[in-house]
Amino acid sequence: MNLKKNKKKAETPEEKLELAQVIAEKSEKITKRTEAVGESFMKLIRWLSAGFDRVLFNPKHSKLVAFGIALLLYFAFNSTGVTSTRAPQHSITIDSVPVVLNYNSEMYEVTGYEKAVTVFVNGDFSEVNAINQQSTDLKVELDLSGLTEGEHRVQYKVSGLSGRVRTVIEPASASIKIKTKEASNMALGYDFINQDKLGAQYVVGEPTYVPHRSEVSIKGSKETLEKVALVKALIDVSGRTETFTTDAMIVAYDQQGERIDTVDIIPNKVTVEVPISSPNKRVPIVPVFEGEIPNGKAISSFEMDNEAITIYAEQSVLDSIDDIKIPISAATLTEDVKMVHTISLPTKVRNANVTKVNLDIKLGDAETRTFNDIPINYAYNNNNLKAELVDVSKATTTLTVTGTKEKLDEFDVNKVYVYVNMRDLEPDKTYNEKLYIRSEDGTGANFAYYRMKLSDETFEFKTSR
Repeated sequence: MNLKKNKKKAETPEEKLELAQVIAEKSEKITKRTEAVGESFMKLIRWLSAGFDRVLFNPKHSKLVAFGIALLLYFAFNSTGVTSTRAPQHSITIDSVPVVLNYNSEMYEVTGYEKAVTVFVNGDFSEVNAINQQSTDLKVELDLSGLTEGEHRVQYKVSGLSGRVRTVIEPASASIKIKTKEASNMALGYDFINQDKLGAQYVVGEPTYVPHRSEVSIKGSKETLEKVALVKALIDVSGRTETFTTDAMIVAYDQQGERIDTVDIIPNKVTVEVPISSPNKRVPIVPVFEGEIPNGKAISSFEMDNEAITIYAEQSVLDSIDDIKIPISAATLTEDVKMVHTISLPTKVRNANVTKVNLDIKLGDAETRTFNDIPINYAYNNNNLKAELVDVSKATTTLTVTGTKEKLDEFDVNKVYVYVNMRDLEPDKTYNEKLYIRSEDGTGANFAYYRMKLSDETFEFKTSR
């Protein structure tokens, strides 16, 4: 087997020297180029550095540099690529926060501010969530210290909250007026309040002040004092059943009856003693059959489950009432009947112990009788007047009475009292007053069985002292 070997032809020494020279030349060129590039780069760095120094340390560019640094920091910490460690934010709204004024209330009157404002709170969830919206620590203030009479614009300020939360007040400020106070005296009146919560059977008497007081002092600006028309003590009578003593708040009102809260009242309360009474009167219940009973009939008998009633009113009202009448239409009585009738109380009677009455009415045949020369009387002469007839011939009247025979036999004309009502009449005048009929004992209870008619409906007379 023959093996063939390929061998590179051997190089001569001259060829090797030539190759070495070529390599050395190329290396020298590369070194020079590298040094040239490095030198150019260093020149660029030195130029940029010098320019940066001129900008950075030049006072004219300090604000621009600061803005640039702040912008870099903002993007550094708010970049989406950086995980945030900021706590979650939370906001709440607190309505009707009372406004507290810081001023000399003895000397000045202040108007033009909101009595309550709205506070918006924002901050870390834990800080905001910890705020108690009912906390007495939360306040909104108007600091007027150092301000004098005139108009001023003042900012509302929040206090009582953590400094780590942010607040906004709505409204943010107030345009206020400061006026110097003056003093004046006014008569003290009174009003009873909650009278609807006082039992209807009770009457409130005239209160007395303890100690006695007829005036109070009021302070306010001249304009405010000119608006005050009344000053009254408000006396609460709810639930009272007997004479009591209490402290009553004093308030001021304008001509329209609106309260004026910007005025100071000295004293602002007064002690009063208030009498409570329950005047009442027991009177008969009297059915009054109005009109004519049809078919020639009259009342033979009637029965009521309540024949008397206790009424509650002021004494002057009670004195004018002798009975409580129940009006019944006679035209509806065509036969014996049972009925329930609601009692209507006279004006100014507040309460009664009976509200309705059950009646059992029976009828009989009617007859009529006439009685002459019935004297005319003067009743309820509370002004103690003298009365003189205009026509002396009409000092008496004629009475016609209709009823069943049995009831007419029982009728006593001497118990009939015919009168004119002189209550509250004035002297030196001529009156033509209506004539009334009642029984001698002051009631009409015994007359319910009869239909009575006078020949004269009115009576003319003169009054004098």
